[in-house]
Parts: sequence; structure tokens; C-alpha cells
Amino acid sequence: MSYQVVGYPLCPFVQRVLITLNEKAAGYEQIWLDPHAELPEWFKEWSPPGKVPVMKVSSGEVLFESMAIVEYIEEQHKVPSIYAKSATKRAIQRAWAGVAGDLYGPQYMSMAAKTKEEVDQYFDVMKETLQLLEGKCGASFFMGESLSAVDVVLAPMFIRFDVVASISGKNILDDFPKLQALSNKLLTHHSVLKIINDEWHQLFIDTQKMRGGLIFKDL
Repeated sequence: MSYQVVGYPLCPFVQRVLITLNEKAAGYEQIWLDPHAELPEWFKEWSPPGKVPVMKVSSGEVLFESMAIVEYIEEQHKVPSIYAKSATKRAIQRAWAGVAGDLYGPQYMSMAAKTKEEVDQYFDVMKETLQLLEGKCGASFFMGESLSAVDVVLAPMFIRFDVVASISGKNILDDFPKLQALSNKLLTHHSVLKIINDEWHQLFIDTQKMRGGLIFKDL
């Protein structure tokens, strides 16, 4: 079974889907759109909300919303599983994945912030969420001995934290040792490594420089 995944190269929600497909060793084709160009007519039909990612499956149907796609992939490719067998534990995983998802908005805004006060404000919001996650984070992966849906949601954030730390020295995970250890593990995990080559890193940095945020100023 092969899939067509449509999205923007830098979108963290698209990365959730790609990491899941990589973890399952499922075949897929990437179709990249230009976020600054007019979207093609076929995409408007594929994605009712006009958002990425969308994924076309072999039946011809098109799925949208990243976690709905992730759960579909899990159902089609059960090994290795990224969800617990117990319904209760699956619900808990979904809940913590939702908490991890709260990082996405302030992280994105922090990279566009024009003043130190704004950057610190968004970092403080993220630190509140990180504190909750730190208290739950396991010793191997976030919830157990194998990659779970929570890790799938966290990995795109860790990728961005790592880039920001490397260019600014401002590592938001310094005060969260469990999450820092998890970040180190996920950033070297095969499913994540496949989506963050040198070309991706440079595109990410160049894009953030164009946004004019303080963190990426004068690079």
C-alpha cells in the first residue's frame, strides 16, 4: 500500500504524518506545495479546510487533519504500533499528544517575535507546557519502551528547539532534563532522521530569516 502525502516541507503537522509512515516503513510519495503560491484547484477539493497535510490513499479517498491521518496509518499498519492496546491507555496517549500539541502555536510565534520581551513571553508559555510534559516523560520514550503518538507530536517541536538552540544558544529544554534526553533520542531515531537532512535545515533557517524574527536576525 502506498500513499500520496501533500503538504509544505516545513510544516510540523506534515512531519507528524511522515514520521509515522517512516516508523511503519510504509511506502509514500511526497508532493510539496509552495506555501507562498496560489494553491492548485485539485488541492482545494482534497482539503476542505484548505490546510495541510492531506493524504490520498489507495482507494482514492483523501484524508485530512494530521492526527486523523496518523491514526489511519496506525490502523492499516499495526506493527510497530504507536498506540497502546488498552483503550484507556490509548485515550491517555491521545490526551498527552494533545498537551504536546499546545507547544506548536507559541513555538511558531516565538520565531517571528521581533523583541526579546516577545520571545520570552512565548518561551514562558511553552515552559508551562514543558513542565507538565517533564513530569510525565518516561526514561526511554515518552510513554514506554517504544515510540508512541506522543513522541510523533513532540518530535517536530524538538527539531525546531534544536535549530533555535544551535543558532541562538537559547535552549528551552535546559531546565527539562527528561525532555532533553528524549529530544536527543528522537532526533537520532530513524523515522525522524529521514525528514531533517541538511537541505531541510537550510530551508528552515532561510524561511525564518525572511520572517524577520529576533532569534534569526543577523544570521
